[in-house]
Amino acid sequence: MQVRISRLGHIGLTVRDIDRTIEFYTRYLGMRLTEKFEYPEEKVGHGVAVAAGAFIRCDVTHHELSIFKMRKDILPDDAPDAPRFGFGLHHIAFELSAPDDLLSLYKQMRAAGVEIVNCRKGGPGNQPRFYARDPDGNLLEFYWGIDKIGWHGTPRPYDPIEEIDLLSFDFDAYLEKREQDTLAVQGKIEAGSQAS
Repeated sequence: MQVRISRLGHIGLTVRDIDRTIEFYTRYLGMRLTEKFEYPEEKVGHGVAVAAGAFIRCDVTHHELSIFKMRKDILPDDAPDAPRFGFGLHHIAFELSAPDDLLSLYKQMRAAGVEIVNCRKGGPGNQPRFYARDPDGNLLEFYWGIDKIGWHGTPRPYDPIEEIDLLSFDFDAYLEKREQDTLAVQGKIEAGSQAS
């Protein structure tokens, strides 16, 4: 029997300044600090390399994001930042509940000088989104309206990836087109099952 995970649990990041990172994720994303933890001097578990950790959440789960400060003998404070491009973590994505939430977060981050990378739509998942960087340069995606996979297991067609002006993006027209695309795919599936 193949084992299936029930969901993606959490992501762990190493950061230069735990408090600065907690402030970023709680201020902009409304996440909540569950607890901070100092690892004991005897090196056990994560404490082999980690000096301290903070655990933040978006709901009642203990944590969705673990933030770690490495021991100075493992990673000194003057170590270089993670490369912008390289092997390892590419980005962390956060889903917003409504287009207004996405726009509000975008405006708030932009006004505060958070590095905004770009805004896009189209491509796999076909969600309107923007990308920004946290204080340690980690790439973050904020999106609303990612496609869902129906009973047939087939994704709907999507437009090519293109950059957009999120502030003037027409979410209503986007939803209307997506609904038309869904009906077209359903029609093809139904026609194919009737021909069988």
